[in-house]
Amino acid sequence: MNHQHVHKKMATTVATSLSSILFSIIASSHHWLHVGILFLLGSSTNMMATMSGVLWVRRTMIIATFITAIYSGYRLSKHKHMPVWMKVMTSLSVLISFGFVIYTLYKFGW
Repeated sequence: MNHQHVHKKMATTVATSLSSILFSIIASSHHWLHVGILFLLGSSTNMMATMSGVLWVRRTMIIATFITAIYSGYRLSKHKHMPVWMKVMTSLSVLISFGFVIYTLYKFGW
């Protein structure tokens, strides 16, 4: 194996690890994105109290959370030799994300 191939493989591994962590953070903290978007849309008490005025935001966030959780779970199953702390963080993030999706669908509907 030449030096360039090893360097490229290492860079790909680092990028994959960092993207997995980034997707895990986004998946488990998407509600902060909700709040940010609501503040940008008006930040009124009524707007913050209900998502009915911006139904597209809720649906987009449900879909985004679901996709990122699925992707994180896929990456977790594909890369079995990642560090334990990364496995734990990704697993927790996926569980929390699915919990958010289930709770949101149960509480507010589609």
